[in-house]
Amino acid sequence: MALTKVSPSLFQVSNNITSVTVGGSANTISLTFDSNGVITGASNNAVSVANTAITGNIISSQITSVANTQLTGLIQAAQIGSANATLVTSGTLPEARLPAGSVLQVVQTVKSDTFSVTTSSTFQDITGMSVSITPKFSTSKILVFADIAGNGTAQSATARLVRGSTAIFTGDAAGSRPLGSANWVDNVQFEVQVCTIVFLDSPATTSSTTYKLQIAGSSAAWYLNRSATDRDTSGFDPRLTSSITVMEIAA
Repeated sequence: MALTKVSPSLFQVSNNITSVTVGGSANTISLTFDSNGVITGASNNAVSVANTAITGNIISSQITSVANTQLTGLIQAAQIGSANATLVTSGTLPEARLPAGSVLQVVQTVKSDTFSVTTSSTFQDITGMSVSITPKFSTSKILVFADIAGNGTAQSATARLVRGSTAIFTGDAAGSRPLGSANWVDNVQFEVQVCTIVFLDSPATTSSTTYKLQIAGSSAAWYLNRSATDRDTSGFDPRLTSSITVMEIAA
């Protein structure tokens, strides 16, 4: 409350008025005067004011708290400074608000039938071993899992992981050696060997992206999900399943 001067004629020294209190015990306004009628102190002990008595604007600095039961309109996102996640009991949390490392989506391709290819030093697609994913954010990582069951009459075969048309997760160049992600060595032709590929990729795109597997080796045949001999003998020439799975991981 601003201090002002009251005319001395209103407070004569002879009257010995040094203070004035207005209101009851619960809601009081007190003024203190000196001998010249100048207000030297003021206090406002009012604990409440009816909103019908307020005719001007209340600025934000004058509001210390408001009970949430008094809010009847919508609170805009820009008006929320922070919120504890433990207070969120319903609704859907936007994907953009999930912490780094969260799985945003999972896509998988499973191939249970067989496939054969005459391998050569040129990598060829393994039909049915591809999967496409459309990242929600360009900053996301893509975690790739691939299990490839195969064998062949070749001495060895090499598989590699490809994003679109670009080979990824391969060894360093060395002479004319093939650059791959996994390898089979054909020691026992009636056994099916399983190779596993795990790679965390950074495609930096929100466009549909395809991951696939390719195979290369000698000129002999290579088989997916079966052995080279494929004999109908229990326990020796099994039929297996291969898969490729991709997960979008929040950055």
